[in-house]
Amino acid sequence: GTERPNFSVLSTASNQSGVYKCAGCGTDLFVSKDKFQSGTGWPSFARGLKGAEVDPNVSLLAKKLAGAELRCQTCGGHLGDVFEDGFLFVGTEAAVTGERYCIDGAALVFYPDGGGSAVRGDTQLVAKAPAWMESPKITARERES
Repeated sequence: GTERPNFSVLSTASNQSGVYKCAGCGTDLFVSKDKFQSGTGWPSFARGLKGAEVDPNVSLLAKKLAGAELRCQTCGGHLGDVFEDGFLFVGTEAAVTGERYCIDGAALVFYPDGGGSAVRGDTQLVAKAPAWMESPKITARERES
């Protein structure tokens, strides 16, 4: 299974510079400059570091159509999948690499450059519902006696 879309605090884009590491073992997996907003609801990256290992047993055709599983090279933990649809994300690094690394937020911990508090990807994103989903405001009328 995987987490629900838009569950992880890491699913939204951030301007903060840093490194995304494996939540299981701390291996460096992605850098912030390669993260982009894909609209899928999961953290997306244009490329991975050496620690993000693509399943070598996936055929080229399967990778193109359904994606290939990604695992942490160090501990073997499941990270997500890599798809060859990066060309769809014009204006991002994914359009250059041709790949989109779609990652479970719970598999990541973000470490900002220069220190600061680490952000665990298994932390739920608390987002305000869009205005159209809010209940209508009802005003009470004066009762006639």
